[in-house]
Amino acid sequence: MGGKLLLLGALAAVCACKYNKETVPVRRAEADIRVPNQQRVVALATDQAVEALDFTKLQGKSVAIEVTGVFPHSNTDLLGYLHAQVEAKLARSGARVLAPPVVIVPGATPAAAGVPSLTQGSLVLSEPPDYRLLVNVSWGGADIRDKVTTDEPLLTKQIGLAATGLISGVLLFTLSDSAFRQGFAVIGTIGTVGGAGLWYEKHSPFPHVITLIGRVRIVAQAIPTKEGVSFTTEGAGESKIVNDERIPEGYMVVQ
Repeated sequence: MGGKLLLLGALAAVCACKYNKETVPVRRAEADIRVPNQQRVVALATDQAVEALDFTKLQGKSVAIEVTGVFPHSNTDLLGYLHAQVEAKLARSGARVLAPPVVIVPGATPAAAGVPSLTQGSLVLSEPPDYRLLVNVSWGGADIRDKVTTDEPLLTKQIGLAATGLISGVLLFTLSDSAFRQGFAVIGTIGTVGGAGLWYEKHSPFPHVITLIGRVRIVAQAIPTKEGVSFTTEGAGESKIVNDERIPEGYMVVQ
């Protein structure tokens, strides 16, 4: 008896489990924060844009990074993520990245300069970095494209069911020789056409396919503080996520 109860409990738990598809808001005002798919497309596009930057000329140089952007989402959103990715890219390119914040005090000690000590999270340098790297986000964010498609096989079946029920009901009503049979024909017609309508309501033959597009463009300008030559490197990235209700997972990432 106990085993049967455990089995029934397990079956009930399995039946109660449902998979929630991840969706995206059609309008920005519907969410105070970005949903995971919105974050994903912007992050993937940022990764691509940073990877396209060429920092080979900074190999062996000390670099201080300054990140700015056009209408950033917040100081800790896109720009913060970009800062971390650029630092990693510089490190892979052989540059020496100075940890922020940087207080440059030529020829002075921390106490004499009146600046915070190392224990307070500041770095005092006797020499400026070899390069200032100005990293600018020209544009970055997520766009939404909504496209209505037509599931022709499903639409044909739904129209066929409604038309068949209506025609059959009219013929049966016309050929019936009693009020009972005519009433039965009316009820059958209403049931068949109503069933087709419910089917249409639950499974629309005109599904919406929402494509979420993340785009980021970065312009990095390297400015020498001592000797050296200024140069500019650019990178752009784009990623897409297709949100389709017909897909079991609800969405797919398009590289």
